[in-house]
Amino acid sequence: MAEAKATSQRYVVVTYSPGFKLKYGAEAMVRAADLRRLESDRLFFRGIKFMSDDAFLADTMSMQNPGYTDGGAGQSFYASAEELAADMQPWWDAGWHIHVHSNGSGGNEHTLGALALLQQHKPRFDHRFTVQHYGISSSQDARRMKALGAVASVNPAYFYLHGDIQAKHLGTDRASYAPRIGTLVKEGVVTALHSDSPVASPMPLHEVWAAVTRRGLYSGNHVFAPAEAVTPEQAIRMVTIDAAYTLGVEDLLGSLEPGKFADFAVLAEDPLAVPKERIKDVAVLATVLGGRVIPVSETKQMRAFE
Repeated sequence: MAEAKATSQRYVVVTYSPGFKLKYGAEAMVRAADLRRLESDRLFFRGIKFMSDDAFLADTMSMQNPGYTDGGAGQSFYASAEELAADMQPWWDAGWHIHVHSNGSGGNEHTLGALALLQQHKPRFDHRFTVQHYGISSSQDARRMKALGAVASVNPAYFYLHGDIQAKHLGTDRASYAPRIGTLVKEGVVTALHSDSPVASPMPLHEVWAAVTRRGLYSGNHVFAPAEAVTPEQAIRMVTIDAAYTLGVEDLLGSLEPGKFADFAVLAEDPLAVPKERIKDVAVLATVLGGRVIPVSETKQMRAFE
């Protein structure tokens, strides 16, 4: 596609199931599969997406008891795990990689419950069922994810940008623990980091810094749930190797190996060598896409497709 060739990035698109089902009805899966014909070396279609509950920042995600501090419980898009599983089952049976937007404790309960039902119905291995965001959870959720073979893509902006704001709605403890990155790693769950832009700016070194320090960007020395911190090496994996894995493109991206695209960032300093508090300040000098050097001055410009 000419549009894809004009970009300075590669895109992995996850198709939105409710939208395709609304537009194409019984043909939704066929239409979603047909998108693969449009792929190029810049554009890939991988997986299908569902929504378990609503938003973290809007205080509309589904929360189990005791709910929000004002007594509300938020919004789930499915009445039960059984209902969510029934919606996903045709895609699961066909071998699709399923991603689920899942934020609150109630949303995560439905999401993991649905995965358990799908595994009982038709066991699958290496299915990469991905829990997206994973805002409010328990340590038991992480262990359950590991047992079911799920992976996670989490948003550290929930604490480093919004922890202080969300505390009055969720309580200090729950706002500080969102998301439990360290617990996922300790349980052996493959975990990636993301920004969910525009929730946060797409700045991977900020995500790495946050996962390592658990500090708030604007709250000085305030550390959110320090036990949930990870090492710099673990966090770098989360924005490279493990991010590619959760998207199903680890054969093409995520590390420098024979047979993969020669994509990498050129940094002014080694983020594994600087003090952890400075990781977010390491300057990006350029990116290299398939061997082509792209200066930061170009990537920061908004350009129309040529």
